[in-house]
Amino acid sequence: MLKTVFIVVIVLGMMVFFGACQSKKSNKEQEALAGIKELHHKDITASKARDFKTLLSLWTEDGVLLMPGEKPIVGKEALKAYMDEQAKFSQTYKIRKYEHEWEEIKVIGDWAFEWGFFQAEAEIIEGGEITKEQGKLLRILKKQKDGSWKAARAIGHYDGPSDAE
Repeated sequence: MLKTVFIVVIVLGMMVFFGACQSKKSNKEQEALAGIKELHHKDITASKARDFKTLLSLWTEDGVLLMPGEKPIVGKEALKAYMDEQAKFSQTYKIRKYEHEWEEIKVIGDWAFEWGFFQAEAEIIEGGEITKEQGKLLRILKKQKDGSWKAARAIGHYDGPSDAE
């Protein structure tokens, strides 16, 4: 009888221990997802405002951006040069819509990966033509010492112009 009670106590203790570990994991994952959602918000807000300084700040120092038809953009200096080019080009249009839809976000310690879709709509300043684009994104994110998240690697794929409404 004492042996049975002892085993039950050990099993219950293990259940409580593993339950607590699972709860801690859930809290950490929830914190990570909240930080990643904040990154998404900053990304969308800065993109709509054509705020390339903020967009650059959302990258790690060793960030890598892979875009269709372009050489890999590697490191903060190369990303800054790319953003500077985009800033000049952005003077020719107004952003009407920009949004992400993330299908999957996985957190593994201080790293996370996510994939999803984007849609964008812009109005050409000269002539008023509306352009729409959509595509796919894959990003690897890195948690920073301050708890925030930044893009470490990203690849984007344009599906081409979306159908006009």
